Amino acid sequence: MSESGTRIVIRHLSGSKVNQIDQFDLEGLQEITIGRDPKSTVAYDLRRDDEVSRKHAVIRVKKDNGKEMYFRIADVNSSNGTLLNGERIGGEVELLPEDVVELGTGGPKFTFDVQPRPDYLPSRTRAMGALDAEATRVLAVADAGATAQHGAVADTQERAAMTPATAAKGPIGRTTILRMLSDERRSSRQTWIAALAAVLVLAIIGGGALYWHSQSVASQLQAQVQAESAHTEAIRSEAAGALAKEVGLTPGDIKKYGDATVYIHNQWQLYDRDTNRPIYQKMTKVSGDWLPAYVRMDDGKLVRWLTLENDKDSFYKPVGKDHSGSGFVIGEQGFILTNKHVAAGWTSEYEDFPYYSWTRGTVYGVKQTDRHDVEKNVNLVRSLTDWVPESGGYIFESNRPYPISTGVREFYGRNEDLTVQFPGSRMNINASLIRTSIDADVAEIKIDTTANLSKLVLAKDNSVEIGQKIILLGYPGVSQETIAVQQSNEGGQIRERAIYIPEPTVTQGIVAKMPTPSRKDNQSNNLTTFGTAGDTYQLDIFAGPGHSGGPVLNSSGEVIGLLSLVSTTAQHVSFAVPVSYVRELLQPQRNASP
Repeated sequence: MSESGTRIVIRHLSGSKVNQIDQFDLEGLQEITIGRDPKSTVAYDLRRDDEVSRKHAVIRVKKDNGKEMYFRIADVNSSNGTLLNGERIGGEVELLPEDVVELGTGGPKFTFDVQPRPDYLPSRTRAMGALDAEATRVLAVADAGATAQHGAVADTQERAAMTPATAAKGPIGRTTILRMLSDERRSSRQTWIAALAAVLVLAIIGGGALYWHSQSVASQLQAQVQAESAHTEAIRSEAAGALAKEVGLTPGDIKKYGDATVYIHNQWQLYDRDTNRPIYQKMTKVSGDWLPAYVRMDDGKLVRWLTLENDKDSFYKPVGKDHSGSGFVIGEQGFILTNKHVAAGWTSEYEDFPYYSWTRGTVYGVKQTDRHDVEKNVNLVRSLTDWVPESGGYIFESNRPYPISTGVREFYGRNEDLTVQFPGSRMNINASLIRTSIDADVAEIKIDTTANLSKLVLAKDNSVEIGQKIILLGYPGVSQETIAVQQSNEGGQIRERAIYIPEPTVTQGIVAKMPTPSRKDNQSNNLTTFGTAGDTYQLDIFAGPGHSGGPVLNSSGEVIGLLSLVSTTAQHVSFAVPVSYVRELLQPQRNASP
């Protein structure tokens, strides 16, 4: 069946969107994102649907080789998980029409459907539960009772008409029979009224008992909540005391350092230096999927199909990124340190493959229009995944793989939106990029401020040891978020918007491994030794996306590094840039001190 006219129908069963229906045309649709993020395809209320994470789940539209559609749903590391037909899912699972999706236990529910329903896409077979069987049994008994009652009434009437007394008097007149039937109906009606009254009395008695029971349960629950709150506060105080004893930093110290740790949001775009025009990645549609397009040059090298045009017949993705990270104040006048890939993303490897879940692409020969699907796992082609946008590339025409010039073009990046938020503040402060390191993942940005800011102190030397205890501050995306809903009256029109209020997350760990020095030994067949993660400390600590640029502190509260890399295969493996690179960045003159 063709996609045209077919749509996904989502019927909301509970939550702020209860009784609402969302419909999405399948033509060109790849995925439906679900969460409290206002940018989500299905966006929930930021204030009322607090069981839902900002990015909670995603429904993906797929096609098999026979071009039949199928659907998958996946939880995207939400805080409360995603349930499908009452079962918590892990990874990506099949989604069928009439399936019920629940966003966290007790959270909003909705049913998934496809209309009109293709013949090859049946709903899930529903297993009859105990309640269904009991309802069937009760209904059968009720039917049997009604039949028996009807038979009993008829039999009573017949026997009443043919008693010996009446038989002895001869034939009964029509009036007598009607009176007898009326008496019988009256008697039956009185019996039913008495039974109904008894049921109502029992219901009133049961309702009163249930009310008093519910009041008792509510009181018990309130007492339990208060006890749990007291227990949680005791655990928090005990953990804070243990942390102070073990690391040497008190909760007051950590709060002070956290006040100097900022949340950074950045949106950048890549431009062609010759024309100052934005650059786009061309996409092509194959079997219902939009795939990135590549060009194989005459020398066999695979390059991205980049273009300056975006005609209406195709789909293009701007080369750029909208992301967030962490940073910390090092100067009272508004100087802030963070990662280079946070403040100037075009200077680092362009990580669009995992971001858009690309595993395939279409490949064209240069100056040829025939294409074929590239082998799966195209993200393993190093010429594509190792690409640094500022290193330049080839620009092609939008509708055919013809280079518009010979050789590699020069590109540059530009921050379209670079803002800073301090803990507990609703205010976004515009920032500007000052400089980036040419040796490490470190950058300096600046905000304009009239007040002196609290700052962190850099370690004076590089004395870091394996097993040394550390503290990491930052804003990982997996942490609980604080949202403020603000109402404003603009020209008599009441408007409401959600504002993110950052609060840093504190994690504790140790230095697990020292950097591997890069060196070349000319006496051993020109053997070169280097670390796969660069000149970084390996840390045994939990860190997630959004932690990048956060300060790594020693027991004295001094910064010994910036978090730079997070392992995607192990939760407690991450890497930090040593503070020595920060001192070099802050020392523009040869004999000056940072």
